[in-house]
Amino acid sequence: MDVQFLATAVTREGKVVQLTPVVSEHGGLITAVIPRAQLTVPRFETLLLESNLTTAKAGDEGYMFFPTNFYYGYALCRFDQKPDTLFKTWPAGMPVAGICGNRKAVMVHIQGEDFDSRFQVSCKHGVYSLSAHFKFDGDIPDEDVKVVYQMMPDATYVDMARAYRQYQLTYGGCVPLREKVLERETLRQAAEGLELRIRMGWKPIPTPVRHQNLKNEPPMKVTCDVATLHKIVDEMYRKGIKKAEICLVGWGPGGHDGRFPQQYPLDERYGTDAELRQFIAKAQRMGYQVVCHTVSCGAYEIADNFDRDLLTKKRDENGDLAPYIREHYKKDGLNGGEPYSLCAKTAFEHYMVKDMPVVRSYGFSGLHYNDELTAIIPEKCYDPNHPCSRKEARAYFRKQAHYLKMLFGGIQSEGYMDFMNDELDAILYVGVQSRLTHEMNPLFDEGIPFWQLVYHGIVLSNPTSQTVNYPIKEEYQHLKFLEYGGRPLMYFYSKFGEDRNWMGDDDLHCEDDAAIARSVEAIKRAYDEYEELKDLQYAFMENHEKLADNIYRTTFSDGTTITVNYNDLRYEIRRP
Repeated sequence: MDVQFLATAVTREGKVVQLTPVVSEHGGLITAVIPRAQLTVPRFETLLLESNLTTAKAGDEGYMFFPTNFYYGYALCRFDQKPDTLFKTWPAGMPVAGICGNRKAVMVHIQGEDFDSRFQVSCKHGVYSLSAHFKFDGDIPDEDVKVVYQMMPDATYVDMARAYRQYQLTYGGCVPLREKVLERETLRQAAEGLELRIRMGWKPIPTPVRHQNLKNEPPMKVTCDVATLHKIVDEMYRKGIKKAEICLVGWGPGGHDGRFPQQYPLDERYGTDAELRQFIAKAQRMGYQVVCHTVSCGAYEIADNFDRDLLTKKRDENGDLAPYIREHYKKDGLNGGEPYSLCAKTAFEHYMVKDMPVVRSYGFSGLHYNDELTAIIPEKCYDPNHPCSRKEARAYFRKQAHYLKMLFGGIQSEGYMDFMNDELDAILYVGVQSRLTHEMNPLFDEGIPFWQLVYHGIVLSNPTSQTVNYPIKEEYQHLKFLEYGGRPLMYFYSKFGEDRNWMGDDDLHCEDDAAIARSVEAIKRAYDEYEELKDLQYAFMENHEKLADNIYRTTFSDGTTITVNYNDLRYEIRRP
C-alpha cells in the first residue's frame, strides 16, 4: 500500500500551510512525526493530520470507532450509506481510535502532543475519514506531534483495546487491581463494596446571584444533616449491608459547589465539626469507609480563601489578561456564583497541600473524590506569575491525584480521559449516555465499552451517569451496568435542579424514616447482586461481542460470561 499523509496547519492569521511529516516504518508500526521546530514559526492555531491509512468508502467491509466526548463515550460507525457529516470533539478523552474488521484494519494512537489533540471524523460523498487534529491556540507546542498507526489486519475494536491495555501496562505505569489491593487495604475495601454518594445540600442553580458574598448568598437547600447520616447507616447496617464506601457531597460551606476552593469546615446547617467526626468514626466501626467530595479546578468569590491572583488567566477580546470564566458553566453560573477557573498550578501549590490535610483530619479515609479531574481539559494559564501550558496543567492534575491517593488511601474522579489512570483508583461514571443513536449524531451507530475493555481490572468504574441508582430505574440500565462490568453507584439526591438530572429523575431520598427505608432497600438490592459479582473487578474484560441485534456477550479473563438481551430485557451469567 502506498502510504500517504497530508498535514495541514492554519496560522493565527488564517493562512493555510502544508507541512511534511517525518514518516518511519518498523514492522507493523507506521509513525508520523511533525517536529516541534516546524510548529514554532509561524505560530499555528490548528493542525490536521490526514492519511489514506484511515479512509474507507461506503459499502466497504468493517467499521471505525473513535472517542467522542465525556457525554457520549466511544462510538462505533459502520461503513454504510450515511449523510455528509463532520464530527470533531475537544478533547479526545483517550488518544486511540481505529479502522476495524477488514484487511486494512489499523489502530491510531496519538502519542506526542496528545494533550492538545482530538479526532476528526467525517463522511463526505460516501468517503469516510478518521484524522488526528491538534489545537495549539497560537502557542508553541510542548513537544513533537507524533501519531502511531499500528497495522492489525482483520482486528476488531476488542483486539485494539487489548493492544492498548498492554501498552498501558508496559509503558503507561498501570498496574492490575489485584496487585494494587495488596498494597492498600483502603482500595481492597472499596473494590469489594459499592459506592454510596449523599448530596447533603446545595444552593439554587441557575444561580440568582452571580457575584456572591456572605450577605447576598442564596439560601441553601438542606437534604441530609449529620443526624440523618446516622439514620442512613443504621438502616444500612440493620438491612445487612456490610461493606460500602460513603462519599459526602456538598458537606462543606455553602453545600455542593458552594464556596470552592474553600473546602471546610462542615456547613453549620448540617451540624458541628465534632458531630461530623463522630459520625465518620461510627461509620468506620460499622465497616464502612467514609470519604468526601472536593473541587480543585473552580473558584467562587464568596470563598474565604478566594484570591483573584491565583485564577487562570487568558487573553480577552482586547488582548489583556483576565480571569477565565469556565466556558461550560458560563451561561447559568454555578451554585457558588461566577464560575472562575482555578489555575492547575496554584490549585496544587497554594491550596491542595495546605487544605487537604485539614480535610483528612476529619477522619475521611478511602477513595477520596476530587471532581472533574478526568472529565475536563486542563486549562492553559497565561498569568506571568504562574504560567501553565496544557501539558503542565495535566501534570499538575496528576500531582493532585497522586497527593490525594497518598493522603487518603485512594483517589477517584469522573470521566473517561485516561492520562492519569496509572494514579486513579475509580471512576464515578465513565460517560453520561447509556444509548448512542443516529439522532445524537449520524455517525453514531452504537456505543462500545472500549474504555472498559482497556481498564476493567485496573480502575474501578460505573459505566454511565444513567446507570447510577440502577435498581430503581428501567431494566435497560441494569443490563448496561452488567454488560460494562460496573461497580454499583447509588446516590441520595443525584438530581439537584430540573436541568441537573444527568443521572436521571429516579432518585434516593431521606426526608423521613420511610424514605430512608425505601432508599436503603434499593441499596441492598445493588449490594446483594454485587456480592455475587465483585470478584470480577479483579479480572480483565477480554471480549465483547454482538451476538444479534440488541444482544451482547461480555467475557472476563476468569472465564465468566455475561449475556444481555435488550429485546426482552433479560440476562444470563455463566461461571466457568
